[in-house]
Amino acid sequence: MNEHTQWCRNLFSTLSEGGAWGIPRSGLVFQKRGGMLVLVDQMPHVEAMPITPAQLAEQQQGDFDATKVEFGRAGVLVVKLHEVGQV
Repeated sequence: MNEHTQWCRNLFSTLSEGGAWGIPRSGLVFQKRGGMLVLVDQMPHVEAMPITPAQLAEQQQGDFDATKVEFGRAGVLVVKLHEVGQV
């Protein structure tokens, strides 16, 4: 297991059920629920941002995808809130 995978595993294990973790650069907020990491909120675009709404959406999706892959390597399922009942 590489260092990044171990970091993801360690982070997940430190979260209590219902505990939150976020990625500041893209404003994604995840919550530990039932052994999964669930995306529960994300920062909306505001006019004062130095990027367009499309760029923010792309950045958020990229960070979500990377989180899903990296935590997946640590054995943690990462889903969006609307997918919770489908897993």
